[in-house]
Amino acid sequence: MSPDRRGPHRVAILAALFTWPLIFVGGLVTTYRVGMAVPDWPTTFGMNMFLYRFWEGAWGVFIEHGHRLYGAAVGLATIVLMVWFLVAERRWSLKVLGVLALLAVIGQGILGGYRVRLNSTTLAAVHGCTAQAFFALMVVLCVLTGRDWATASNPLADGLHLRRRAAVTLTLVSAQVVAGAWLRHFGSTTALFVHALLAAIVLGMAATLAWRVGRRKAEFPALVPSARALGLLVTVQVVLGVAAWWLLRPFDGIPRRVTNAQALLRTWHQANGALILAATVVLTLRAFRHLAPADPRCKSNPVSSDLDWEAVA
Repeated sequence: MSPDRRGPHRVAILAALFTWPLIFVGGLVTTYRVGMAVPDWPTTFGMNMFLYRFWEGAWGVFIEHGHRLYGAAVGLATIVLMVWFLVAERRWSLKVLGVLALLAVIGQGILGGYRVRLNSTTLAAVHGCTAQAFFALMVVLCVLTGRDWATASNPLADGLHLRRRAAVTLTLVSAQVVAGAWLRHFGSTTALFVHALLAAIVLGMAATLAWRVGRRKAEFPALVPSARALGLLVTVQVVLGVAAWWLLRPFDGIPRRVTNAQALLRTWHQANGALILAATVVLTLRAFRHLAPADPRCKSNPVSSDLDWEAVA
């Protein structure tokens, strides 16, 4: 990759790394149920939010206001990213995505503000989902500015249907993000059932993808890191989810005090979901970059020798 193309990629990586902790901090707000600890927006108890001495306030105010400030910092980072893209990135599609990222973070801030102004749990759940979508967009920018997209691609025929499987897994992970927000904000038994069912399906899909890519790692080297990361992260997620469920018992909808250890576990489960989404985004993009639909009429497909094994698997 030429030096002039490394700049946007590095800026995108830094912006994505800076964004992920915001999801964790936002998760703490939900876990501790302090979304309304600061009841006004864009001010904080009637003061300029950037001048308010939040570290002197109660724990809930500290977390909620810290979340606001971090969100503003991510907004500034996104402005830097957009400007860098407009100046240094040659591709117009990336310039447009940089502008889209800024519009998305502005929209996310407004959505969070109106969640407070309307005291809306529904908007809080939507805000949590769109936060993960924004993080996914930042990951997309990392991939599209990377070395993979800077060099010519010679796609192999996708006899294992990895493109389709990755896209389906991405859809399921996105649905799981929504189900997780439903469960965290409304806590119904139905939401718990849907969340658990989707978790089992995602685990099966992720394990299958990681196994298939691992068996053919010499042919699909670009897919190996994200496939392994996806398999590992989903396994960790299931462990965290079971532990979080155990700590929530009895699941009767009655609010109870959340200990710091419980809060960290449950919030890590939510934030780890964002990492799963990121790994799935990377895997899907690279699958579509390096693989082409297999021609069923072609008997000499370079990956068709695995079709009999695939049917058995």
